[in-house]
Amino acid sequence: MTCCQRQTKRKIKQYLRRNSVYPTENSGYSAPPFSADDKMECGGCHEYFDLGSNELKIHCNLCNQFFHCKIAGKCSGESCRIRTRDGKFHSASYCYDCVGLLTDKKILCNDCFTEKHLQNDI
Repeated sequence: MTCCQRQTKRKIKQYLRRNSVYPTENSGYSAPPFSADDKMECGGCHEYFDLGSNELKIHCNLCNQFFHCKIAGKCSGESCRIRTRDGKFHSASYCYDCVGLLTDKKILCNDCFTEKHLQNDI
């Protein structure tokens, strides 16, 4: 028998990325439950508040932090409006640092403001 006729199983090398997470069969991910005693940090004043106190008012859509102060409001841009299942519209909320235009009548986040600004220049 020659080498060409020998049939063996080939070992397939698997190259895995170093910092990747690979699920196993029994690893069901479940988010940790939050209790009313857990604390969250306000992005404006950096104070900690209990989740049960309901003092944190908004979650900023750009900087991804919770706020109870320094709240600019809801963006009035078209790209920040989402239609819910019941037909109502929901607008994303933003902090003062993530707002590009803030007037008495209109609030635009940085993304909507640059988009609107670029459209007017063309």
